[in-house]
Amino acid sequence: MENKELGRIRKNSYNLRGFKRAFVFILVAAVLVATGSVLAWQQVTSRLSQDARESIASAGRELAENFNYLLEAEFQILSSISVSLETPAVLNYKDRLVSYLERQNNRNLFDSTGYQAPDGTAWFSNGEQIKWFLSPQEVKTVYEQKRYMSALRTDPFDNDDILVFAVPLKEGKETGVVFATHSASFYRQTLTANLWQGNGIGIIMDKSGDIVLSAPKSSFGNIFDMAEDFVFDRGFSSAKIQEDISAGGDGLSGYSFNGEHRFASYYPLKFNQWYAFAVLPTAFVAQKALGLMVMAWLICFSVIAVLVVFIVFILRMQHQNGRALYQMGFVDALTQADNLNAFHFKYAAAVESFKQKGVPFALVVVNINRFKAVNDIYGFEEGDKILKQVAHALQEGLQEGELFCRSSADEFLLLLACPGRTDLALRLDNVAQRAGRFCQADGKCMPLSLACGVYVVDEDVPFYIMVDRAKLALSSARQRAGAVYAFYDEEFRRRIVAEKNIESHMEDALQNEEFKIYLQPKCNFETGQVESAEALVRWEQPGKGLIAPDHFIPVFEKNGFILKLDWFMFKSTLSLLKQWQEVGLEVVPVGINFSRLHLDEPNFVEELSRLADEYGVEHRLLEAELTESVVFGNTVVMKRFVDDLHAKGFSVAMDDFGSGYSSLNVLKNLDFDCIKLDKEFLMCEESNSRMRAIISGLVSMIKGLNSRIVAEGVETPEQAQFLQSIGCDLAQGYLFHKPLLPQDFAKLLRPVKKNKRK
Repeated sequence: MENKELGRIRKNSYNLRGFKRAFVFILVAAVLVATGSVLAWQQVTSRLSQDARESIASAGRELAENFNYLLEAEFQILSSISVSLETPAVLNYKDRLVSYLERQNNRNLFDSTGYQAPDGTAWFSNGEQIKWFLSPQEVKTVYEQKRYMSALRTDPFDNDDILVFAVPLKEGKETGVVFATHSASFYRQTLTANLWQGNGIGIIMDKSGDIVLSAPKSSFGNIFDMAEDFVFDRGFSSAKIQEDISAGGDGLSGYSFNGEHRFASYYPLKFNQWYAFAVLPTAFVAQKALGLMVMAWLICFSVIAVLVVFIVFILRMQHQNGRALYQMGFVDALTQADNLNAFHFKYAAAVESFKQKGVPFALVVVNINRFKAVNDIYGFEEGDKILKQVAHALQEGLQEGELFCRSSADEFLLLLACPGRTDLALRLDNVAQRAGRFCQADGKCMPLSLACGVYVVDEDVPFYIMVDRAKLALSSARQRAGAVYAFYDEEFRRRIVAEKNIESHMEDALQNEEFKIYLQPKCNFETGQVESAEALVRWEQPGKGLIAPDHFIPVFEKNGFILKLDWFMFKSTLSLLKQWQEVGLEVVPVGINFSRLHLDEPNFVEELSRLADEYGVEHRLLEAELTESVVFGNTVVMKRFVDDLHAKGFSVAMDDFGSGYSSLNVLKNLDFDCIKLDKEFLMCEESNSRMRAIISGLVSMIKGLNSRIVAEGVETPEQAQFLQSIGCDLAQGYLFHKPLLPQDFAKLLRPVKKNKRK
């Protein structure tokens, strides 16, 4: 009996000891859990704070960049409108002006577009007219700064808040300004677009802190006045923000307001010394983790097993959050490939790897040709499918260590090994063919092609410069029909520098009369007598001498300055003809070259007629010379254009016939008074019987169309004899005369014969 009792006591003693051990274990576990939870809480809080800082910094920077881009685009559009408005045929007629403004407004989606004359009268695209829409001081600012953007103001027609943009029509103050307006709500959408689905606050303010625009709309007028109620984090203060903004810098600040902690970033804009101010509540970044923290404190009083589950769960959530942040910052949402941020982040390591292996490498920009047409025809959903397929084709061809990303809408960026240009060119051809096989949309195969710009990295320059150089090569590839790729070389840089130099001097050159008119005679084969002439332009730049047209005309064609230059040449020609008539010389018809851009000018032919009448020059003495590439761009439009010129009494000549686009069918439909044979025809005709036969046939055919024939580039007596024998009417070339200055050309003109009295 005693032994049994002892056994029971011993057993109870063991049970008590086990309970104490379990209690101690649970207590220690609880303390460890609590300590771990506190430490974890501190770590997570620190991480969330850092994430919040990075998020608001990124969001604020993107907000400033997007707003800058948007405003710059507005000014670019407005500048384009101002170039077209410089035509007197539009400015001098109110109905035409309003109609033109309405078309431009509808096309560019402004709220309103207008023109304000020097006397303060402002016409709007809606037909309204008011006085001094832009104040005299604002107009002065437009002329001084070449562009102007107002602070928030009230629309004179519907009391809506608007921003006003304005650019001068030209250098002279007497011509007026072009302006456009957009509702403040339009820009508020831009402010909130990148601020975490509207959970942030976007503000545009000036350097003094006055709020220009905010989203959502703020009742406060000044940021720094509001900041008096802020409790700033350690190291931050309102004074520091004001100091940064006064110095034109940017920064990030943390503060608490009304019990809520926030981060705010501020970045300067390119316009009006304004700042983009972005605010994001820290709680928004942390909201997904709040439930986890509550659970962590509950687990402090739970069993060890719950602790293990909780730790696993925390790690999993951290992993998911990390993946989500990575997705947001480094993954393209459509293709799931790297975005430009990821590409840039990985770029340095990839380059270092290539260098260590001694492998040359290249940066390649790939663009889908005419991708906009895919979206227009098949819709954006099918267009997105095409983008995914092309991205897959590009990624599929990557080798070890190479990079790929989708950098923008239909543009991709690659870093590829480049053992040789031939090898890389072959790879790009294969990629283009592979991408072309993925051209299915809506069950149909579309014509899909790629253009690639390649910069072989051969010097240590910043990443963005490499991208710019690759894009320059891309633009060259896209300009060449059928080209898949183009390599950047030093010639690109020299050409760009030369074009920028030309563009920086062209306006001053026109004002300073550096563009000179030369006249090349068109002569009778037999007598050598001058029967007409062609007006040619030369640029006589101080210190550099004459610049050939081939160097500056293509640049002017691209930037639209050719319109001004053509009008200058036309007026100069009219002035010369008037002078010669006044001194009693027998003037001859003169041909003036016109760019294809004039086809888009309203009332172009009417303006030619008005100017000729203003100078008192007969229309028959003026001939519009149109290059072959212009003529064959749009036959329907060109026929109407030629008919309009004929209706006003002007002659029309096709220049450079035979330079590569000739079509007998088009010649049949267009009534030219004169056909000018391109000088390339004569390069080998003396020793090439086939070419002589072709020229003879062309001349015979053109004569059958009742058009006169001028042979360009006649340089030898043999050429002249041949051309005269087959029926050419006039010769233009160095055999007879080189291009002459007006005073030298005037010596070739005969005095007007006076009738003798009977």
